[in-house]
Amino acid sequence: MKYEVNERTLAVIPLNEDRCKIVEEDRSYNINSSSFKVIEHSCEYFGVSYKARVQGSYKLIKSRYKVPIIIEEASGMVVFPITSQYKNNNFWLSYSNILEYYPCNRKKGNTVIRFKNGFKIEIPVSFYSFNNQFLKASRLSSVVSDRMLRKY
Repeated sequence: MKYEVNERTLAVIPLNEDRCKIVEEDRSYNINSSSFKVIEHSCEYFGVSYKARVQGSYKLIKSRYKVPIIIEEASGMVVFPITSQYKNNNFWLSYSNILEYYPCNRKKGNTVIRFKNGFKIEIPVSFYSFNNQFLKASRLSSVVSDRMLRKY
């Protein structure tokens, strides 16, 4: 695999079990890997296994289901899934790049997300469920940020 989630990554979108679309601030492209494999590889690229990232998140925010994770501590890169984190075909979103989100008017049960660069995406998850995921990611980001500040 040749892709690691980074500060420019907005979303990793499943296309099927073995392909996903990478959306960055200024471009998007498809790769031959599941969205989960991209996340797993990105964790390992930055020196920690995916499983360890999940365990670390649990210790910090006490969440076991649909767990947000830190991809890389120094930059505070937090991503979160919209369904079970172990599904190969799952949306993964960058917490820090989201500007706003709201219920979709066109299709009940979907949520629209607008990123800081203006890119919008509609995802197949209820506003309530998405909001819970966003709040978990916010809590994780806040805890990590507070700990980093206390170090210095």
